[in-house]
Amino acid sequence: MKFQATLSAGEDGEFVASCEDPQCSGHGLSPTNALDALREELRYRLELCPCTSVDADYVELEVSSGI
Repeated sequence: MKFQATLSAGEDGEFVASCEDPQCSGHGLSPTNALDALREELRYRLELCPCTSVDADYVELEVSSGI
C-alpha cells in the first residue's frame, strides 16, 4: 500500500515525516529515522487488532522533501 509522505526539518534539528491520509507523523534525528517512525505508525494504524501484524514491506512511502 502506498502513502504520500512529506519530509521536513523541524526547528530543533529534528526531522518530521508526515502523511495526510491517514493523518499521522514520525519524528527522528535523521531523515531515515523520521521515515522509519512514520512507516511504523502507519503499520500500527493498519493492524486490525494487536494480535495481527502488517508486514514491513506492506507500507510504501512516496516522499516529497521540504529540506
